[in-house]
Amino acid sequence: MLALGILTCALLVALAGGQAALAALAHANWTLVAAAVIIHYSSFAVRGHRWQRLLAMVGYPIGYLYTTTLLLAGWFVSALVPARAGDWLRVGVLRLDNEHHAPVPVADSLSSIVLERVLDMLAILTLGALFGFTLLRDQLPGWLLASYAAGLGFLVVFGVALLLAPPLLGWLRGWSPHRLWQAAFNFLEQLVAGLRTLFRRPGTALLFIAESLYIWLCDALLVWLVILSLNAAMPLAAAAFVALTVDVLAAVPLTPGGVGQIDAAYAALLALMPLPAFNVGVAVLIVRFISYWSFLIFSGLVMLAAGFGSMLSDTTGAGDATGRLSRGESSPVSADSQT
Repeated sequence: MLALGILTCALLVALAGGQAALAALAHANWTLVAAAVIIHYSSFAVRGHRWQRLLAMVGYPIGYLYTTTLLLAGWFVSALVPARAGDWLRVGVLRLDNEHHAPVPVADSLSSIVLERVLDMLAILTLGALFGFTLLRDQLPGWLLASYAAGLGFLVVFGVALLLAPPLLGWLRGWSPHRLWQAAFNFLEQLVAGLRTLFRRPGTALLFIAESLYIWLCDALLVWLVILSLNAAMPLAAAAFVALTVDVLAAVPLTPGGVGQIDAAYAALLALMPLPAFNVGVAVLIVRFISYWSFLIFSGLVMLAAGFGSMLSDTTGAGDATGRLSRGESSPVSADSQT
């Protein structure tokens, strides 16, 4: 990751003109950059509150500080490992019993994370379409329209599936009395019940939507402030369209943290926008330093300070010990422990 990060930054500086890029960095308005940092980090404070309320909605009230810390730890893992591994970290840690909460069933914690993703997609598509059509109207490329259409289609399919799920699951359950088959449908019904909870609480749903809109509007403000810091006048609508379109295109990261993929998407979209001349490579460099590299360090330190790393090590060690015992091997414990 370090090598990939250095390579990406070096390419951005080279493509931005080398010495010209360094000069643009030196003359940036760092007050505006600091404001962008604060706004970006505030979005994760709101994310923590949203997830805390989602967990409480499915029946597991947990403290704000703990849920936000665990969310940051999950973000750190997802930034280093593909396939959204940080979400599985959150599910696994909540499954453990500790002083902060009773064990949370996998179906309930997973339903809270799925609802997070649905709210995120709804906010991204709403804001992106609003700013995009306001800014460009009939000039949007076909591939962008297809991306937004695919996202809206997913949301429609998801909503219809939730409506049809209870009777369909009940019908499929009757196919077999086998214990594993019944256990699988117990899990699915618990997961669907958690997802449907949001529809029964419209007031809470509106709060979640408002929080989600703020979270993703912070991405737009980040890009807008960074470009303003380079002495370039960019309409907020243009910055929002670029930021949110990158979020849509990077919904499935092809590299850990979307390194290279997201940088290229930012550079391409900013270069295509009808804007005053400014150093696109430097803008992308600052945006990614704030949104990815600085936050990677911050979330990693939070994860270590909270002890989630040692918790996972202990869990892995316990699993290895269980595996050795199941194979008839001796457990590597001391004589004192045996006594």
